[in-house]
Order: sequence, then C-alpha cells, then structure tokens
Amino acid sequence: MRVALVFHDFYRGESLPLERVILARGLATQGVEVHVYANPDGRLEPLDGVEFHDVRPLMRSRGRVGHAVECGSFAWRATRVLRERRRDYDIIDASGTSSWEHDVVRVHAVQLAMQRRWPDWGGRDIKAARLHAAAAPVVRPTVGIARATQKLQFRPGRFLRAAAVTELVADDLVSVFGIPRDLVDVVPYPIEAPGNCAAREEFRRQLGLASHTPLALFVGHDFQRKGLDVAIRALGEAPGEAQLAVVGGGDGDPFRAEAERQGLSHRVHFLGPTIDAGPWFAAADVFVLPTREDVWAMVVIEAMASGLPVITTAGAGASAVVEESRAGIVVAEPQPAKVAAALTSLLEDGRQREMMGKHGRLAAERYGEKAHALAMLDVYERALAARERVRTR
Repeated sequence: MRVALVFHDFYRGESLPLERVILARGLATQGVEVHVYANPDGRLEPLDGVEFHDVRPLMRSRGRVGHAVECGSFAWRATRVLRERRRDYDIIDASGTSSWEHDVVRVHAVQLAMQRRWPDWGGRDIKAARLHAAAAPVVRPTVGIARATQKLQFRPGRFLRAAAVTELVADDLVSVFGIPRDLVDVVPYPIEAPGNCAAREEFRRQLGLASHTPLALFVGHDFQRKGLDVAIRALGEAPGEAQLAVVGGGDGDPFRAEAERQGLSHRVHFLGPTIDAGPWFAAADVFVLPTREDVWAMVVIEAMASGLPVITTAGAGASAVVEESRAGIVVAEPQPAKVAAALTSLLEDGRQREMMGKHGRLAAERYGEKAHALAMLDVYERALAARERVRTR
C-alpha cells in the first residue's frame, strides 16, 4: 500500500505533528510505502522508510493573521500537488485542515462545534463569552480558515472515511456536516513509548529537591487553556510543602506573577519546553492538568504510560480513559479547591498512587505506535473497500 500523509508540520514536541511522526513510523514498520507532504521548515527528517515532499506555504508565522495565511496557503498548495499526483497513492490521509484532496481525513476537532461549546468550556471566566465565540472567525482568522477548509473537506463524495480522535468529535461530524456515522472511525491519539526514565534523583537534584519531597508535574504549551493558573492556586491550597514543575513553552510571566502573588515562587519551577518529558514524569509523584478544554490531551496518556497517577478535568477528552482505568482523579471543572483536594489525596497516599500508576501503565498500552498504525490501516482498508464498491456500481 502506498500512503500519503499530509500535515504542515512534522516533528516531535507538539501533539498534532507528533501524531503524524508516530503514524509514519508505525506504517513504515508494517511495510507500507509512506510519503509525507509537509512544510520543510517545520519538518523532522530523515525517518527510515519515509519519503518527504516539500509543500511551502506563503509564509511561516505565529501572528494572528500570518498564521492564518500560513495554514490556508499550505492547504491550498497541498491540495493542488496531491490532485496532480492522485494516481500515485492508494490512500491520501490529510490531518486536520491541511488539504481538501484526500481519501481519509484525520479529524482533531470540528471547528464550528468547538466554537459553539467554547463559552461553556474554555470561556467560563470570560465576559461576553458567546459574543467572543461568534466573532472568532473574524477576530481569529485561523478559525475562519479552518471552518472554510472543513466545509470543502466534507462535501458529499469528497472523502471516503473520517478518523475522529474521540467519540465527541465523531458526534460533531455527524451533527455539523451530516456525515453518516458509519463513515466515521474513532482512533485516539497515539503516544511514544516512555524512554529511559531511571534518572529520578538526578532530575530532582536539578530542582534542589530531596527524594521524599512531594512533586507534582504540569506539561503543556498553552498555559491558560491548560489551566496552569488553577494548578498554581491549587498548590497553594493544598497542605504541606509540595512543589510544582512546569514543562512547556509560552508566555510564563503571568503565571510566575500568579505564583508570586500566592507566595509560591519558591515552590513553582518553570523548566521550559522539551522534546522528551519522560525524565520529568519519572521525577514526579503526580501529574496535574486542570485543563479548561482539550479535545484529547495526549499528555495525560503519556503520564499514565510513565506510571504517574493523573489529576485532570472532565474538559480533557482523555479523562474518560483515566476514569475507566482508575488511573487518577477527574474533577468536573478546573476549580482550585477541587484540584487541591485531589492533589492532597494522592500526595498523602503512596499506596493509592502506586495502584493508579499500575492501572495507568496497563491502559496506556492500547495507545502505542503499533496499535495506532494497525488501527489506521483498518481505516484505510475500509476506505479502499468503499472506493471499490463505487467503481463496481
């Protein structure tokens, strides 16, 4: 089978590009001929068994307008190239809104549905949240580009199957675009296997911590949406002298200021971004992600794979896995008091932490590279079968 994977970025470090890296590796291991269409300026290479093809957007930018131009121009150029090379591939798998020439669409979120839910999820603490949500396509052009691209992607007859990351996303595809539910497969995000994480004491020494000092870990790039402010306030409400390690990129100044206001500057450690958070998982006692909204939250499953008990919110898609596997505590909303209570419960009960860690490791095995590749191969086979049925009519 010859498969083209499309996404503007292809590297380790963030959830969406990482999913493509893991899938490409896994497919190549299964004997698939893998071709990756990505922006060469945002691409990891080389990768054994994978051939790369350059698709350059008009610009590379994180600005509000510039990023919209980047995403839209990449999708347009990728679509043109893939139409020219259509016959070269058995399956074209487009991730997110990276192209509207495809057989399978990997759906991370349905933009319109996310906007409709945002006032009750991420916008709880924002005045006129519904007005903000309605204005999003104008105020945030990337949202408008994503909505327009999804309309093109899900026109009748323009795709064979969709692979949604959660049941909620699958339901959104049905309700927003009227897609028959039997054309949607639910395939959660994969995770990378934990690396060598034996250096617990070494990484604790970097923070000046003794082996017995309670340490909670937060990992995420979008600090506000992921609830870092909630984690900091929860740390202040929890008894004892527990510490919080923060791994991730972004503007940390408001959160350093929050820690200072709470008198916690000496207990909150900002470590910056990293490609591999495995050693910090090993160094910590508890993982905490009081996210306001997160379609999946891959890092939750990564923490489970590392044997860390998890504290998260119902706003994380992966919270269902945490509850089902009894791998941690899920609070209904990102409220400091509730997170503090969960933190206190776990930090004071080593036996409970150990039990939850074992449950988490076992549950996380379902999300490894091989399992993900095989699941996506099943999606591709169903897409090919659907194409064949159309040809024989």
